[in-house]
Amino acid sequence: MRKTILIILYFITMISFAQTKVIAHKSHSGSKNSFAKAYQNNLFDIRDSNFGLPEHKIQRLDTIIAINDSTTVLRYRVSKTKYHIGTKFENIDESDIIKKTQTLKNDRLINKKNTIKYIKSHASIFYNTPIDEVVFIGFKKE
Repeated sequence: MRKTILIILYFITMISFAQTKVIAHKSHSGSKNSFAKAYQNNLFDIRDSNFGLPEHKIQRLDTIIAINDSTTVLRYRVSKTKYHIGTKFENIDESDIIKKTQTLKNDRLINKKNTIKYIKSHASIFYNTPIDEVVFIGFKKE
């Protein structure tokens, strides 16, 4: 029984192996000083490291269109590839952007029954876009 548990733990350890570039640099006899030099000179593509942070696709909401009381359409742009957290949408190449549309049914906040002022007061950001930069079509202003 003990051997079985040890074998299972061994395989789990082998499957879940991961390390950042800092750890890899240190494990190959690198020091803090040599890592800083490698980072400054972009040796070994070290600047492309996100130091273990997850990457994500960047989205930008352009327009919210009220079709009727229960249906709303969102038009937004999203990057084809994933980027490091903190990358700004303005810094993405235009060829890496896809335009998409999403239909919302019976959304409690974004619907034709609510005014633009009401929606803006209850939401500050949609799809990483400040709500004041979003164009509203088909909604009551006041």
